[in-house]
Amino acid sequence: MPRKSVVKATGVWEKEPGSGVWWIRYRVAGKLKREKVGRRSDAIDLYRQRKSEVRAGVKLPPNMRTSGVTFATIAEEAEEWYVGHGKKDIRNVKGRMKFLVKEFGNQHASQITPSQVDLWIGSHKDWSPATGNRYKALMSKTFKLAVASGKVASNPARLVEQRAEHNARIRFLSDGEETKLRKAINKRCPDHMEEFDVALNTGMRKGEQYTTEWPQVSFKRKRLKLEGTKNGSDREIPMNRTCLCAFEALHKRRHHDGRVFQSKFGEDLNNPRSWFDRCLEDAGISNFTWHCLRHTFISRLVMKGVDLRTVQELAGHKTISMTARYAHLSSTHLDTAVEKLDAKAKADIRPRGSRQAA
Repeated sequence: MPRKSVVKATGVWEKEPGSGVWWIRYRVAGKLKREKVGRRSDAIDLYRQRKSEVRAGVKLPPNMRTSGVTFATIAEEAEEWYVGHGKKDIRNVKGRMKFLVKEFGNQHASQITPSQVDLWIGSHKDWSPATGNRYKALMSKTFKLAVASGKVASNPARLVEQRAEHNARIRFLSDGEETKLRKAINKRCPDHMEEFDVALNTGMRKGEQYTTEWPQVSFKRKRLKLEGTKNGSDREIPMNRTCLCAFEALHKRRHHDGRVFQSKFGEDLNNPRSWFDRCLEDAGISNFTWHCLRHTFISRLVMKGVDLRTVQELAGHKTISMTARYAHLSSTHLDTAVEKLDAKAKADIRPRGSRQAA
């Protein structure tokens, strides 16, 4: 079949035919500008955006018309914004931002292109799609704040396509692994056993657990109140006997104000890896992280026959689709559903002569 002709688009061209890499060209104050973009659709979008910026340039403030501001500058201001707004994942933000600044810090922010961002994320073959999306989101937020403050005119990360995240893998702790891990914790760092029990019996995210303060714990109501969670809402978690005993033990031997989980000298307060990874190694457990304790909490609820709507509420999932990833762990609700057809069939089948007998 003859190759399908491509409709020409103004200002957009493929420098090397067949390469799949598209460029744009436009003029600013009589000077020709060229930018390497990537996909043709992205090039068309960026060309239209650049033309709009050129047309509006005479009305823009001077600092938006120039390309002098570096990415490092807008990154620093974005980090200050995260700190000022009390974001609980600030530690992750700082770590990712440091990595972004290392790559883009000395570049003029206005000269960073969508294709450049996309290629940089794609160059990290060891990253999962979710990790790449977290970096894209942080960069997009950084530019969004810079646009609002007049530092730059556009947000290149907005045009970078989201990676498809595959969340099929669910790693949870088996009963045998839990026994080995408890022995390892008891031997190496018994003072951390309560943290382990709380994680297994509440399903809290790491950031939620390690920022919990004593006023959030109600011994009388047996409830744990979480505020400003990852999905932006508040929720309450009921405490079972194991969880309640863990908090009571912590309350007896630690300070009764501030955060529940106090760090020891040399330990990172918000990162249990300083002791947890060593215990996993002692127990011979691989391919497991602290977040897998949350998977374990949810998985065990499902395997015990708890309905998915209740599990969603306990886990703090924003949508039921997140909880449905665990549905395959228990077929009880499916068995019950089809058994109802048996009950209906038995009710509809009457012995011969029953009508006359009646």
